[in-house]
Parts: sequence; structure tokens; C-alpha cells
Amino acid sequence: MRSKFRLGADAGGTFTDFVLATDEGDARIYKTPSTPDDPTRAIDAGLALISEDLGLTPEQIISECDLCINGTTVGLNALIQHRGAKVGLLCTHGHEDSIEIRLGHKEDGYRYDPEYPPTVMLVPRYLRRGVRERVISDGSIRTPLHEEDVRAACDAFL
Repeated sequence: MRSKFRLGADAGGTFTDFVLATDEGDARIYKTPSTPDDPTRAIDAGLALISEDLGLTPEQIISECDLCINGTTVGLNALIQHRGAKVGLLCTHGHEDSIEIRLGHKEDGYRYDPEYPPTVMLVPRYLRRGVRERVISDGSIRTPLHEEDVRAACDAFL
């Protein structure tokens, strides 16, 4: 059976926008206030708007979708505003400080300038753990992931 809909949702800081496209090429746009404390509430509210408009239940709409896409700025906003849950970082062993010491920063004029503002780290040093693995630039694996390192790091986070 061919699906009737494709649904896109974009949860922004103020509004959550929806686009529902039909298999006939029609598109409808919906908007509801965002709920930054729980983005799923805005998704539910948007589905309720769509349901009311189409005379279908949210379950019927979703079951008739062959594609549902959810985009959000929630993660980006948490990054920019330095808010959100405390997290741990797993990375290649030996590279736990690469971001903090700006190894990826290629503009030589800033990397060693003592007046350049320090990096504000989202993950403090004590929550960064290196694991043995290495993927090189072409995507091939130089060193396979040592799963026991991942388990040990996760245990340390708990």
C-alpha cells in the first residue's frame, strides 16, 4: 500500500513548524508554540492541529507517513548557551584534550595567542574518557574499537 503523507517538523526556540506533504504533491503548513522544557509536547500539539485539520487521529496520520523528519535547534541552543544535562565524552585515546587545546584550529595567529579567549568546554576534563580505536581520514579502521574500554569508561561515568 502506498503511503499518503510525508511529515516534517522543525522545533525552534519560539515555534515548532510542520509541513505535511501529500502523495498528490499538496503541502500544508502548521505552527505551534515550542516547548523548550519538553519538545515532545510541541510535536504532540502540532499533530493535534494536523489531526483536527484532516479529521484523522495522530496515529492514522503517522501510520500513513512513509517519511517523518524532525529537525531541532534544541541541541545547538544547549551548546551555545552552555545549558543542558551533564554529559560524558568518549573519544580516541590520547585525544581527550584535542578540542580544549584547539588542535583543530588552523589559524596560527590565534592558536598560541595568550590574549585569545579560552575555550569554554561543554564536557569538563574529568568527564572525558579515551578509548582505544582509530578511524583515519578515508573512513577506514586503523585500530578496531576495544569494547572493554567503552564499558570501563561508561562504568566510570556512573
